[in-house]
Amino acid sequence: MLEQYGVPRQYKDGEVIFRQGRSGQEMYVIRRGKVRIFGTHDGSETTFAVLREKDFFGEMSLLTGDPRSATAQAQGDVSVSVIDAATFAHLISEPLVHDILTRMSHRLQKVDNELEKLGSQDTIRREHLGHLMEQRHWLT
Repeated sequence: MLEQYGVPRQYKDGEVIFRQGRSGQEMYVIRRGKVRIFGTHDGSETTFAVLREKDFFGEMSLLTGDPRSATAQAQGDVSVSVIDAATFAHLISEPLVHDILTRMSHRLQKVDNELEKLGSQDTIRREHLGHLMEQRHWLT
């Protein structure tokens, strides 16, 4: 449903959709394919989620105004709908909805940051937490 508000865009396997630390002016809804969401801390990558059709990502920067908290990369060929900031703002214009989503985004940001900090010696714990993070798109 959300994908109908965006503009179609294609990405090739391995192509970066956006990078951690950069400003975000768009969010994305996956029409086809998979997108890996990962963060880098002290040269170590942590995968937070592998998203699939109808999942969305990139909304946190639109809600909080903070830079991207992770990098999004196509796994295989990917088709997305790109929703710009103005359209997104219109979709969540109800103040209560905006407030709830903003608070949830801040909470997720904190969890993402903690996952990034886990050292490489904590591989098993990182993998377990990564699987838990895949469940973070429960809103879809």
